[in-house]
Amino acid sequence: MKLIAFVMLFPLTALAAPASNVRTNTLASSLMFDANGNTGFVTVIRQTDPTTLVSSTSLFYSFCVQTTAALCQQGNGVISDAALRGEINGNSSPNNVLTLVADTNVVGFTNEICQSDGGFTFNCMPATGGIVSVAFAKTNAFDETIEGTDLIRRDHKKTGSRFDTTHQFSCHMTGTVLGVTLNTQSITGTISFETLQQNGEDAPQAQTMLPGISRVLLSQGRAGQAVLRQVLK
Repeated sequence: MKLIAFVMLFPLTALAAPASNVRTNTLASSLMFDANGNTGFVTVIRQTDPTTLVSSTSLFYSFCVQTTAALCQQGNGVISDAALRGEINGNSSPNNVLTLVADTNVVGFTNEICQSDGGFTFNCMPATGGIVSVAFAKTNAFDETIEGTDLIRRDHKKTGSRFDTTHQFSCHMTGTVLGVTLNTQSITGTISFETLQQNGEDAPQAQTMLPGISRVLLSQGRAGQAVLRQVLK
């Protein structure tokens, strides 16, 4: 009887063990000025599937947020995971840096020359890309933690849960985009990561991104909204 009791209890114990946190999203983003005072942005997002742990890194750049030029350039696409290096920790220490070095002249990456009206682009044509080489260094200007919990119930019984946490920090971006040296002296960027813990039954996701990172992008105005529209296509 003791052996039978052990065999019956073991699977219940295994099922009750909490799932480990999976870092599902890492984001770094900042506005920038070019030499003529036009406003653009650079945003890089690494997304990791919490089940398969397969990751994908996407880059977005634009000189079209606010410009007086007749034409401006923008681009977006998937880049190598190796192009984004570094780690962000969930504390307020500023000693965290993400570095990005990517060539946008690769298959599957879209580079465009466009007209722009209030940050909305139109009449876009294919363009030649180039090297994006930037660093995002965490600063101590601000930090924020966003938490969310979803409980799944069937027949009034809990069958699963999802708990996601987003850590968001200020950062300072430096570097070059397509040979243009960035002016970000008076600009504060955002660097963040999101973790997910799942237990029991999984809930289907209505969006590619979890709520925390989506909220971070929406808080960045036209630049963040432009990125979010591309991510959710």
